[in-house]
Amino acid sequence: MEDFLVLGHRGYRAKYAENTIEAFQKALEYGADGIEYDSRLTKDGVLVVLHDEEINGIKLNSIEYNQLKNIKFSNGQTIPTVEETIRSLNNKAILNLEVKEVEAAIPSYEITKKLGALKRTLFSSFKVDALRKIRKIDKEVKLGLLVQYDTLDNLPQLHKELSLYSLNLWVDAVKENIQESSKMLRKWKDAGLKIYLWTLNNPQDLYDLEGFYDCVITDEVELIVTERKRMKKRNNLLNNNMFNCNEN
Repeated sequence: MEDFLVLGHRGYRAKYAENTIEAFQKALEYGADGIEYDSRLTKDGVLVVLHDEEINGIKLNSIEYNQLKNIKFSNGQTIPTVEETIRSLNNKAILNLEVKEVEAAIPSYEITKKLGALKRTLFSSFKVDALRKIRKIDKEVKLGLLVQYDTLDNLPQLHKELSLYSLNLWVDAVKENIQESSKMLRKWKDAGLKIYLWTLNNPQDLYDLEGFYDCVITDEVELIVTERKRMKKRNNLLNNNMFNCNEN
């Protein structure tokens, strides 16, 4: 199979406080091609990186950013803004920004555009209306549908409407019936969609689903990056052996 991307899920989440600058930088340091991270708005409209709608029992939309900065993670860092996150990484890092709420869609797009990172960003969301808002203002940017499985029946029309770049699928659901999932994954890939799998932390899954994904999003960055190297070495050996056989 062709090489696949590895993205750190909320950074290098297995070893560092998730969705912090440290976790994002460590993901790249240990070999990830980029990161998956989340966007939400504070009460005063600042776009920050936070997965849940609340922190320490406080709703994000009820607190202003200056107050939010007083909350610190175990590593001493605070919740970063999306802008701080993009600026903290090198300009080759692949970005998968999950838009957690419809209201955050346009701010997520505008900040990414301002920083010149659109071409290396995939905007993904469970919320179709968030993707619609972004597609309305940009016909070329990459959009990924985070699939709630009741939306799969509407996939052909959503793909036609949104010109989706990828389907972002929960690997555990895919694994429930690998034979049937493989058929569907092949169908979607043949339709031109990239397949992103989250959260893939078990190296065996790379082999069980080999050929049916283009990107894996993982907490276990070092583990998956190491396994990708093994797979690449194996594939190179197989290709060389096939070449030698053909020469003979």
